[in-house]
Amino acid sequence: MAALIFIVGWFLARLAARLTKKAISRGKVDALVASFVGSLVKALVMIVAAVSAVAQLGINITSLVAALGAAGLTASFALQGSLSNLVSGMQIIFTKPFKMGDYLSFGTYEGTVKRIEILSTTLSTFDNKEVIIPNSMITSDVVVNFTSSGTRRLDLSYGVSYQSDLARVKEILRELVDGDQRVLREPEPLIAVGEMRDSSIVVVAKFWCKQEDYWPLYYTMQEAVKNAFDREGISIPYPQLDVHLKERSEEQ
Repeated sequence: MAALIFIVGWFLARLAARLTKKAISRGKVDALVASFVGSLVKALVMIVAAVSAVAQLGINITSLVAALGAAGLTASFALQGSLSNLVSGMQIIFTKPFKMGDYLSFGTYEGTVKRIEILSTTLSTFDNKEVIIPNSMITSDVVVNFTSSGTRRLDLSYGVSYQSDLARVKEILRELVDGDQRVLREPEPLIAVGEMRDSSIVVVAKFWCKQEDYWPLYYTMQEAVKNAFDREGISIPYPQLDVHLKERSEEQ
């Protein structure tokens, strides 16, 4: 009977979480809040089911609670990380540094917020991997939100040889940028000489686009610039090193 109560409680916990998310989502509430509250309801129902199962076994709940209270100090150290993640999750919900569907950069990872639960937040990366990050790490580190403003700046740079016609190079980049409807006209795109390196001159193109157009536009521009440079005979030099050997006369 105790096992049956626990199993039924497990199914009820999943059902309660799903119904809670659906009910909250009907109102004007962020999906991130619905995900967090749903996972919290699931945890509470599971706790109730576990306590009921223990009671069914004939164990004195009062004595069990007293024993747990006596061991509370030890348990607090063991659960310190989990409690920190729970508090951090609540902090994320109330402060709302990001919402469901935002594209974030955290450490070496980038991805779209898929869900937030009582202990962790899940990101879906560009190549469809799931990255599970403890909530306490998010609130204690730097998180870059690329979606909050709705637009992103695309920074491209191309190295051309010193013999290239810089005016023509800039003209080609201007034509490609102006010819793509995904490029925003405000702020105005910037095409300029950015740097002079040992073996090339770097020409930069900086322009703005919508968040969802960032990567498609990036790949389109890379291919279009390569094809345009090939047609115009503009070379992209590789770093090279010239070595000069000096003959030394033999000593008599």
